[in-house]
Amino acid sequence: MKIRFEDTNQRQAGQDQGLKVHYGPAKRTAFRLRWYLILLLVASPVLYFLYTLARDAFSSEVAAMVWMPQHELLAQAPGFVTEIEIETWARAQEGQRVVRKHNPLLTEQSRRTADELAELETRVGRVGAERGATLDSRIGLLQNSLGIFREQETRLVELVDANAANASELLPVRVERARLEERIAELRGERERLPRSDDVASWPEAMQLRHDQLQAERARVELEQGLLDKRFELDGVVTEILVREGQFVDTGTALMRYSGENLRVIAYVEPRHLERRIETGAEVKLILPDRTRHAAIVRDTTGVAAQLPAGLRTGFGADASMVPIIVEPSEPLPTVWRIDRLPLRVAF
Repeated sequence: MKIRFEDTNQRQAGQDQGLKVHYGPAKRTAFRLRWYLILLLVASPVLYFLYTLARDAFSSEVAAMVWMPQHELLAQAPGFVTEIEIETWARAQEGQRVVRKHNPLLTEQSRRTADELAELETRVGRVGAERGATLDSRIGLLQNSLGIFREQETRLVELVDANAANASELLPVRVERARLEERIAELRGERERLPRSDDVASWPEAMQLRHDQLQAERARVELEQGLLDKRFELDGVVTEILVREGQFVDTGTALMRYSGENLRVIAYVEPRHLERRIETGAEVKLILPDRTRHAAIVRDTTGVAAQLPAGLRTGFGADASMVPIIVEPSEPLPTVWRIDRLPLRVAF
């Protein structure tokens, strides 16, 4: 037999002092929901921990950052900046001239070398002309004498043929005529070997040596003058101009900074993931801020643990050590997301 004791004063959810309360059942439901909510809040850390373990067993998302390689355009020769042909944030192509410089010392050296070369050529031409005139005069005199001896030889030959002269009289004339012809040939050869301003090989050895020295000096000056105009070394965007027009810059001075076109993505991975999932050539996904996904490939692992950059730190695990991983997109990212130090996510 079941005995039940009831108190007439026991309160019921739907009544209050004998009066029916219409919101009583709803209040009891709200009371239950409140307890369920409290229970959920208490259990949420455990549930989040279990969710993290389950997700980590299959895939992971890590913080990453776009890195646009920064380069400096350095001066290769000293000089005064005369013109900057580009503005900040402008895009330039490889080989495009962006800075022009002037070096008065190189200009003076170039002028002096050119003048000395011209003077050397003029001097060689003058010496050759003077010696050529002297040789022409000597050759002319010898030719006159040769003509006289040839006439004598001709008359003597006729007399010998007519038995009016002895052959012994003809021999000295022929010997002298042959000697004159030989001497004229020597002078003509010397005349052809005279130095000419347009033929350096014909110059005297000392002049050839000086000519070679001046040519080497001019080549050096031209090379340095060619280095005054600075051209872009890679396709990129100018981020900062470090000089101004009229400024003197020395060799190695940074003229401007620019970012290259080939970007990299640096993902920061916990060390425990390296041996399990991360390896060179592995395929991953880049998750951009608009939640679109793009294929990428792991290019290299640095192997050096470091803290997250300030732009990627959150309140949880901000001081944890991460290993930077170099990730390269399989295809170019949209232009709107080609931003240096853009935070994103990498799923692997």
